[in-house]
Amino acid sequence: MYPIMLDLKDKTIVIIGGGRIALRKTKALLQAGGRVVVVAPMHDEEFESLENVALIKRPYRTGDCKEAHLIFACTDSKVINQQIVEEAEPWQWVNDCSKKENSDFFNMSIIQHETGVVAFSSNGQSPVETKKLKQEIEALLCEKELLHNKIE
Repeated sequence: MYPIMLDLKDKTIVIIGGGRIALRKTKALLQAGGRVVVVAPMHDEEFESLENVALIKRPYRTGDCKEAHLIFACTDSKVINQQIVEEAEPWQWVNDCSKKENSDFFNMSIIQHETGVVAFSSNGQSPVETKKLKQEIEALLCEKELLHNKIE
């Protein structure tokens, strides 16, 4: 894998699914300036409060990802996720949240800090361990910041 940061401004991102994973990804993508389209027959109610999200309240249909630069298959159906992967064009980047082997990319765990961004990944191997590592690094950064503030 090759770690990069993407400028998502004005890029179309389609997320298929309306659960917690889809919601978390939607929030992060909106923060990065992406145009997010969510397709799901049912969705977490928090989606309703998000601005700048096109919410399509129905099951996935062939062609829903036709204009997407990035595609996130976040349904609870491996069959539908597989269909999304198979329908993607070679120029589209797909993340299958149910089967990492189907994914062209993985999200990295990030920490926004005043001096920059800290990003790390387990390459999809262990999201739980990555979350734990993120919490430890955040604690270290907070500790360092508190120590720095006391010195000044």
